[in-house]
Amino acid sequence: MFDFLYGIFGYLFRFLLPIVGNYGLALLIFTLFFRAILLPTTIKQQKSSAKMTRLQPKLKRIREKYQDYSPQERNMKIQQETSELYQREGYSSMGASCAPLLFQLPILWGLYGVIRNPLKYVLEISEEAIAALSGVMNTITAAATGEAVVTAGNAAGRASAYIEATIISNIEAIVEAKPELLTQFGAEIEKIRAFDFSVFGIDLGSIPKEFYGEFGISKASILVLAIPVLSGLTSLLTSVISQIRQKKNNPNMENQQMMGCMMLSMPLMSVWFTWSMPAAMGMYWILSNVLAFVQTLILGHIYAPRKTIAKLMVDETIYRRSYEKNRKAVLGKSEETETE
Repeated sequence: MFDFLYGIFGYLFRFLLPIVGNYGLALLIFTLFFRAILLPTTIKQQKSSAKMTRLQPKLKRIREKYQDYSPQERNMKIQQETSELYQREGYSSMGASCAPLLFQLPILWGLYGVIRNPLKYVLEISEEAIAALSGVMNTITAAATGEAVVTAGNAAGRASAYIEATIISNIEAIVEAKPELLTQFGAEIEKIRAFDFSVFGIDLGSIPKEFYGEFGISKASILVLAIPVLSGLTSLLTSVISQIRQKKNNPNMENQQMMGCMMLSMPLMSVWFTWSMPAAMGMYWILSNVLAFVQTLILGHIYAPRKTIAKLMVDETIYRRSYEKNRKAVLGKSEETETE
């Protein structure tokens, strides 16, 4: 299943690379494309948030209605009436909160596979060539650090997960260490050499947590180490703006403490993932957060709760009048038939 997903994402990158000529730009276009795909679910979530704001007074009345009941009976009654209210109003709490996340999971999985295995899925390098290059990369790393990087075919060790990105970054050193690889895999090595796996001077195959120990402080290392920081900051900014808007639109919102925990946990999780993954994943995370922030501001203005609630009330009024008109028409015809 995942190989099929990785293959699709690899094809998308192979399609974009000849057009833009750079993996970083391809990643930006990729992010824009999938943000556009996710836009309908984001709009739906915005509308659901506005609808929930409108439902808050009704939910409050339901809770007050059963405040003198026993805890068990009160919870049962509140849950039943709340469910009935959601059904009447056409509101789905599960869909409103989970849909965007569910849509994003396949994207993250597919992107992770392409970033983890760019030789296999983007450049379509043969498994034989990847195994040979991995073996030489393992030898070079062992000689330099005394700790062997596990080859791509061995599941032990975390470094094996990103061996292909390491090969791209060190292809010249690999060829210098074993020149006979040019005879056996010359065309594929040239394809790797021509592959621009960088953006703004950042090697997208670099892993921040390993970068400092290997290269020390330099301009390149500062740029790579800045990626987890920027990822956390952009995630925090988006979370803060979202929470401020929710509090403004719904001051009596429940679970504010839980919302505060989530506001901090998401940026921290973002920092942790981007610290231990190749810079390409961190770049995607940053781009996605920035686009999400811009999207939140724009949609927050277009689908402001007051505007959305007003439109919902107008639509419901039109629906009720149409329903009553049709009902009177049906009743009128029935009376005429009985008279005859």
